[in-house]
Parts: sequence; structure tokens; C-alpha cells
Amino acid sequence: MISAIARKEFLDVWRDGRFRIAAAVVVVLLGVALLLAWQQVQRARAERAAAAALERENWLNQGEKNSHSAGHYGVYVFKPLAPLAVFDRGLEPFVGSTVFLEAHRQNQAAFLPAQDATAMRRFGELTAATGLQLLAPLLVVLLTFGALAGERERGTLRQVLSLGVRPRDLVLGKAIGLGVALAVLLVPVALFGAVALANLPEGDAGGSWLRFAWLGGAYALYLAAILAVCLAVSAVASTARTALATLLVCWAANAVLAPRLASDFAQRVLPTPKLAEFETAMHKAVQEGLDGHSPRQQQLQEFAQQTLKKHGKTRIEELPFNFNGLVMLESERLAGEVFDHHFAKLWDRLEAQDRIVTWTGLVAPLLGLRAASMALAGTDFTQHRHFSVAAEQHRRDFVRVLNEEMMNNTAGGHHGGVAGRSLWEKLPAFRYDPPPPAHALRAAAPGLMVLFLWAAGAWTALLLVAPRLKPN
Repeated sequence: MISAIARKEFLDVWRDGRFRIAAAVVVVLLGVALLLAWQQVQRARAERAAAAALERENWLNQGEKNSHSAGHYGVYVFKPLAPLAVFDRGLEPFVGSTVFLEAHRQNQAAFLPAQDATAMRRFGELTAATGLQLLAPLLVVLLTFGALAGERERGTLRQVLSLGVRPRDLVLGKAIGLGVALAVLLVPVALFGAVALANLPEGDAGGSWLRFAWLGGAYALYLAAILAVCLAVSAVASTARTALATLLVCWAANAVLAPRLASDFAQRVLPTPKLAEFETAMHKAVQEGLDGHSPRQQQLQEFAQQTLKKHGKTRIEELPFNFNGLVMLESERLAGEVFDHHFAKLWDRLEAQDRIVTWTGLVAPLLGLRAASMALAGTDFTQHRHFSVAAEQHRRDFVRVLNEEMMNNTAGGHHGGVAGRSLWEKLPAFRYDPPPPAHALRAAAPGLMVLFLWAAGAWTALLLVAPRLKPN
């Protein structure tokens, strides 16, 4: 009985001209979004690769100078785009793509793509993820609002139930038929996305395909929850018009109000420090120590005494190496402790804000889906933090090599000594290894849990409502 009802519902939907038009519009929009995103990612990858190659040439050909000056000359490193940014750009337009590495400072990523955008960006970008998050639920609403309420209005519900069809079988049959129609609609989009992913060079093929599969599961949970909620509303609404009005209000609250309200709520609970305050606090900690009672000069003087005692000398000039180079190494170590402390606190707070927004998804499922989608696509904040940590580690490695050169190959007590290309070549080009899929799954876990709870709760509610389905 359920299969017969599902087949009949599927054929009715598929023959409906309105559905075909709406489906065609959605598929075209999703296809165009994927195609444009694929082109943008290809272009951005080519631009960043060319910029990285040019920066490497500039570094190698900077000429002869002392190694300390080279540390201030610095290098730029560029953040590679994740393969699945084709599907969901996430935070990429709003976080920096380039980091300047120099001695004594840990810089944040700069050159945000959103800075060069027009005011229209405030309305968001058309991506495949946005289409599935906003347009697909709207299509489900248009498909389902009259599925049960409409039959009640037309009087056909009484006829069907009088034939001995159980209300639960009727509801499940309609849900399966509508779900299959929606799946048939979205399969071409999924295939198009798979083709786009397969044609991206230099991607982590195995990890990307695993992430892609989990993305499919996340969106399936989301649409399944939306479908169940829509059918439950249609089952209890007195008229199709009432069901449509209710579902459109729910869609607007989920798609428009919830993201902004959740973001404001997270900011109010865990406010982000202003950039000027953050920089001031970090600079103060560098000068006075993390505890505020260990001035930098005092620490370095104690370090000098310990070094002299260790080598059995009474004067710095008697040391068998350039003490200034060793001081630079120690100074970078002390500053690194401050940087690690302050940036970790900032990043932990931003991740805590994201968790608040994600768990607010218990009220609006879109919030859970967005968090899971960005994490699985590799475009969330945890991925950006991973890149920032890798860039900072590269900065410390290259500054360490320069300071060791000063320590071992220049006269004691001076910053002098000239280095050239042979030293510059010892510093390898920056290479970023993205985190494994397990990292993405851990980051996506709260969002996936929210989606699972929504899907389970929505279908449970639908099954509880079904036996109460009665004609007017």
C-alpha cells in the first residue's frame, strides 16, 4: 500500500507543470553556481600559485645583506583554496588569504576578498551550498504544503481513508514519493559537483571524496527534516492556505532571521576583543611578560648571565659566537610564547562563538547545516586557524635559520655580516598541508548532531501526527 501511494504521489508531482518549472529554475541556478565557483577556484588557485612563485623569486634575488635585515624583509605566504570551496565558500571571502612573515611579529592574514566586493555582497553569494540551504527548502514547501491539507479541502482525504487506507501509510507513502521526486531533481546537481571536484588539480583526492560523501549525508538529513516538518504542518493545518502561510513564515525565520540573531547572540555572550585592544595587550605582554611582572629586558639580562656562566666567560665579547644572534633566538622564543597565548585565546573565543551558533541550530536547522557544510568543505574557521598556525610555524623556522646565521657567522657584538643567495636558498618555500578528513569530521560533528536531532525529531513528530489525520 505504501509503495502504491508513493508511486502515485511521485507521478502526480512529476506531471505537475509548476513543479517542473520550479525544479528547472533550481537546477539551473545550482548548476550555474557550481560552474562559476569552479571557474573562480581555478582562477584563484592560478593567481595564488603565480604570486607564490614570484614571491619566491623576490626572496632569492633580494641581494646581499645581513641576515637580520633579511628577517625584516620578510616573505608573503598564500593560503591555498580547499577543493570543496567549489561547493561552499564558507568564510573564505571574509578571512585573509595572505600572511606577511617577518621577524618579531606574528601578523594576521590580510587581503580579504570581501574588502574588494560591492555592497551587494551583504545579500550573500550564489553558491551551490546557498542554493541547497535556501532554495531547496522553499521548493519542498511548495511541493508539500497541500499534500494533506489540500486533500482535506477537496474532500478526497475522506474518500481515501474510507477505503481502509491507514493514515500512517498515507503519510509515509506521500513522504516517500515526494522524497524520491526531490532526489531525482538533485541527483544531476550532485553528479555535476562530482565532475567539478574530479577536475580540480592538486586536490587531496581521497580526503575530498570522503568529505563530499559526508556533505551529501548532511544535506540529506537537512532536506529530510524539512520534508517531515512540511508534511506535519500540512497534516494539522485546516487549509492549504494556512499550511503555506505557516511554512513560509518558518522558512523566512530559518533562512533570514536565525543566522543574524544567532550571530548577535554569540557576540553578546562572548564578545570579540577589538583589534586595537588585542594588539595593545599583546605588545604589552611582549614587553612585560605574560604575568606582567617579567620585563623583557630583565629576562634577557638573566639569559645573558646564564649564557656566560654556562660557557665560563665573564664578558659577552669572549663568547665563541655572536651573542646578538643568540639573543635574537631567545627573544623570538619569548615573543612566541606571548603570541601563542594571545592568538590561542582569540581563536578559542571565535571557535566558541561558532559552537554557540551551531547549537542554536536546535531552533533553526540551517545553522547546524551551515556549520557542518563549511567544516566538511574545509572553509570554516578551524581550517583557517590550521593554516594560520602553519604559517606562523614557517615564520619561526625561517627566522630561526637567519638568527643562527647571525650567531655563527658574524663578529661578536655586531649585527654585521653579509649573507647571500646561498643562505636564502636554505629557507624552503612555504608548503601548506591541509588537515586530514578526521579534522573536518570533528569540526562538523556538532552540526551533524543538530541535523540528526532535527531529522529524528521531525520524523517522530510526523509519525505521531499521522494517526490523528482526519477529514473535516
